[in-house]
Amino acid sequence: MSTEELVRVTVFANRNPKLSETEFNDHWANKHGPLITSWLQRHGIVKYVQYHTTSKHKALLKMPTLSYDGQADFWVRNYEDFEKAYEDPFYLEVVKKDEEYLFDLESLRVTAGVEYCVIEDGKVVQEHARKI
Repeated sequence: MSTEELVRVTVFANRNPKLSETEFNDHWANKHGPLITSWLQRHGIVKYVQYHTTSKHKALLKMPTLSYDGQADFWVRNYEDFEKAYEDPFYLEVVKKDEEYLFDLESLRVTAGVEYCVIEDGKVVQEHARKI
């Protein structure tokens, strides 16, 4: 288990209403994801994960669900690096246009925090290298 404290930035997103669920998930995974990899690496993003919240998976839940089509998780060493990435000309000229096509930007919501692992690899974590 890594003891490095990383900030996890989570962006909750809804798809552009002009896109079907299938179009959204396909574009996000197969076009947007590959499009942004070099940009993320250039700005020190340690890890990036897309979490696709499909109708099929929402239907499995009995509890109330969030009304988002997905979330993007970014792990960074410091939040300032994450913010700086959005000033990059590649973001402004390329990525932003793809986000405008893909997402309902008005409904985006963001949170940030640190993970505190309780179970890892099926085992209870007895000692924690860092404190919350």
